[in-house]
Amino acid sequence: MALRTLSELESKLVMELEWQEKQLVTLQDVMDILGCSYGHARKLAHRLEKKRWLDRLGPGKYQFIPASRGSQAVPDMNPLLAGSVLIEPYYYSYATANHFYGFSTQVPATVYVATTKTRRPTEIRGVEYRFVTLKPSKFFGYQKAQVYTAEVMMAEPEKAMVDSLDKMGYAGGIAEVARVVHAARRRVDLGKLADYALRMGSHALVQRLGYLLETTGEALPPEIEARLLAGVGQAKTYLGPTGRWGTGGEYNARWQVVVNVPEQQLLGEIKNV
Repeated sequence: MALRTLSELESKLVMELEWQEKQLVTLQDVMDILGCSYGHARKLAHRLEKKRWLDRLGPGKYQFIPASRGSQAVPDMNPLLAGSVLIEPYYYSYATANHFYGFSTQVPATVYVATTKTRRPTEIRGVEYRFVTLKPSKFFGYQKAQVYTAEVMMAEPEKAMVDSLDKMGYAGGIAEVARVVHAARRRVDLGKLADYALRMGSHALVQRLGYLLETTGEALPPEIEARLLAGVGQAKTYLGPTGRWGTGGEYNARWQVVVNVPEQQLLGEIKNV
């Protein structure tokens, strides 16, 4: 391993990064701090990477490894810190956000990143990052969140629920989404949840949400119930993907949902809590 010794110019950069308490560094940051060219910044970053002061996360993007990380120069292994520089705009959602909020006990092996752009999955330090492309109209409802040492963009609790219903495969499937709804309903703003569900522009999402809220807990407040029922469309929808669960099952006329998932698989763990 290369020693962490520094030239005068490298020392100037590292001291400034330490002073600013930088965790993530771009080549533009290096150019701004040193007033150097892109080519010079790139060469300098490459040298600091070899000396274990920088850990490359992507093209022109690095994680700074401060002196406090010791002579072994072990980087902060927080996967949400590393993932926060992979694409812009972004926010973490689906299984990642559900686990962060404690709505799910499952520890997802994949980190799910919502974005308006398209990018293939990537892997950093053995962690897979999957990018879920959303229409701009669905890209809302996120906030800054502190995750260990990193400040990242995270879906709000209500948006994490709505996103999970919109793309259930990224949240562990319908049975896991039912557990998320059950765990989250007393901890979220039901008015905001209804707002976000209706804003997504999907009757099927509203139908599934209404059914699961009603089935996994106590009765909804009348005003929330009325707003969600007003968002139910004219067509029936299936609770779970028909490719996995088929088209049979009882029909819930109130929410116009065909409950094609066996009750024991959908609610078994919830009823045993």
